[in-house]
Amino acid sequence: SSGLKFHQLLWFRSLHNSVMTSFAERLKEYHRSLRPKRGDELSMKQVAYFFGGLYAVVHLLQYFDLWTLLIFATVGYVLYRQAQNTLQFVSMAGEDSNSQQNSQHERTIKGKAKGKKMRGGDRGEQAKN
Repeated sequence: SSGLKFHQLLWFRSLHNSVMTSFAERLKEYHRSLRPKRGDELSMKQVAYFFGGLYAVVHLLQYFDLWTLLIFATVGYVLYRQAQNTLQFVSMAGEDSNSQQNSQHERTIKGKAKGKKMRGGDRGEQAKN
């Protein structure tokens, strides 16, 4: 009976060690994947934008509390996305109408060209006769 408990304890420990080892390996791999790669350094423009935004937030905190700034930022972002989507929709509608007009114009030109070819071909045969 004590031998059986000892074997169960050894089995449980080996199972626990293998699970923890695989977990540790997965955690190490995840940490490795999050580490920045050599070519992924920040540009000076990104650093400048970060510090400019940080300065703006600190400056605005003199006049507004944090919750008000968060609400303003959220409302500003929603309005920005709405304006961006509206402009994209208008430009897509303009491209669609332009492409429709161009295709109608091309059909008209092709129709006129075919008509001229047919008339021109008739004249050429008449001149031969």
